[in-house]
Amino acid sequence: MPVRTPHFPDLLFGPAARLRKWEGALIGLFEAHGYRELHPSLVLRESLPDGALRFFDGDELVALRWDFTVALAGLLARGFPTPPARVAYAGAVFRRPVQPWEAVERFEVGCERIQPEGESSAEADLELARLLMAIPGVLGLKSAILHLGHAALVRRPLEAEGLFGDLADAVVAALSRRAPHRVKEALDGHPSAGRLTAHAEALLSELDGPTTLDALQASPYAELLRDERDHMDRALKALLPILPPNLELRVDLADVAGLGFYTGPTLRLWAPGAQQELAAGGRYDRLFPGLGRPWQAAGFCVRLSRLLDLAETRPDLFEQAQ
Repeated sequence: MPVRTPHFPDLLFGPAARLRKWEGALIGLFEAHGYRELHPSLVLRESLPDGALRFFDGDELVALRWDFTVALAGLLARGFPTPPARVAYAGAVFRRPVQPWEAVERFEVGCERIQPEGESSAEADLELARLLMAIPGVLGLKSAILHLGHAALVRRPLEAEGLFGDLADAVVAALSRRAPHRVKEALDGHPSAGRLTAHAEALLSELDGPTTLDALQASPYAELLRDERDHMDRALKALLPILPPNLELRVDLADVAGLGFYTGPTLRLWAPGAQQELAAGGRYDRLFPGLGRPWQAAGFCVRLSRLLDLAETRPDLFEQAQ
């Protein structure tokens, strides 16, 4: 993606046209499935997160919108006594980069599915997965890989063992590195070391389709996680018959990215040759209760900035010049 500075991109003719085309196509897809677009303010005035770009508006400290999910949640919690079932969004967010080559301004399109507390979430999760499966075709990607995960596969065993704080973080970090032996090292001397190491080995089975779920039978927490396994099994049985020919479906039992935020199924979209995920999301049922609303929520975000980079560096991954 052409840039004038390392952090704030200036889109030239080609990328600007691609951005406009992709935003329109994705919002059109969402609208066709009942998702209505909202556009939260670019400026945050409450709960300014770490990593946000902050500045003073007179005497008031504010920040640029750093995340659509949080910005939309605040807008919906303030403005709606009952939740709209489906919302969509498009635009830019601004985050301080972790790495020096990362952009501060990032372009995104996404959708969210919101439900009253206690309503079954299974169909909503499937709806989002089906929508994400359609994204590669909308963008003109020749092929893509969809990873299905579930945050509770890690969170529930940690909670059952009473592991929180730094020790839990060490286990999560080891899983993120796909290194079960580091789980054992992190828990050296802890009573749960053997059980959690065995669980890590089960989670880190080779990424595959439905057969990957069988690995959970070898986990010491197989009974604890029965509902989660059944949920994933039903999702796979529903999605595999409608899988587009250009999309590969894999199960990632050890997906721990965003574990502090996600509470249930997770979705991640990749393309061959892409160094980072192109879209990601999942279920995050703790967000709205924290804002005083007893609602459940799930959604995903398509990271158009990464797709623009990919179109510049790997045009061969697309059906035609995008």
